[in-house]
Amino acid sequence: QKYINENYVPFFALRHLHRAMTESNPRYKWIDATISAELAIKEFLIRMEPTLEALLMEVPSPPLHKLYGSVLKNYTGVESPRKTKIQKGVATRNVLVHKPETVEISSEEANKYIHDVQTAVYHLLTILHPHDSTLRSLAITHLDDE
Repeated sequence: QKYINENYVPFFALRHLHRAMTESNPRYKWIDATISAELAIKEFLIRMEPTLEALLMEVPSPPLHKLYGSVLKNYTGVESPRKTKIQKGVATRNVLVHKPETVEISSEEANKYIHDVQTAVYHLLTILHPHDSTLRSLAITHLDDE
């Protein structure tokens, strides 16, 4: 109710994350999770620094590990705790999309990657909303699941 009262606008990226969670095919789980990771960092940076919108929307995006790493650190002082996992996930996504018959993804691997992306997204949300105890609790729970 608090979110409704405050006109809270969730990341559009959460739709892809939810789609990844409910998808049955591990290949599509992985691809949707990666889309979520890309959208989330862009939405985060635009909300944090609105002047970045034109750059992020009009110019080819830097690699996600840089957005979740040095770029995020430049604007917030911290890197994502899942930067490396996202970097590996993007590499796998690229193989899935460009060489689809060369890699098999298990449901367990896909679900672990989804969890890593979810953790990264919750981390971004806690930076945007540092006083939101619900988001903080979700982020800490996911970090503790290691």
